[in-house]
Amino acid sequence: MRTLRLLTGGCVVGLSTLIVGFVSADRLNHLAPPPVTRATVPEPSATGSIAVPRPAAPVAPRRWRPRRCRAVSTPSA
Repeated sequence: MRTLRLLTGGCVVGLSTLIVGFVSADRLNHLAPPPVTRATVPEPSATGSIAVPRPAAPVAPRRWRPRRCRAVSTPSA
């Protein structure tokens, strides 16, 4: 009976140690963060972000507009 008790105790201690070892190894394995990788940037021509040069809009010349000036300068009744 004494031998059976010794074997049972040894098995319990051995299995407990084995379980603790496997759990620790698993946690240590998942502890490290994944390696940092740079995201690849696609070419601008593929994404359409290259601006297509557009012709400049014609600028209207500044002209003297006498009617408007008269309308502003004369008091209204």
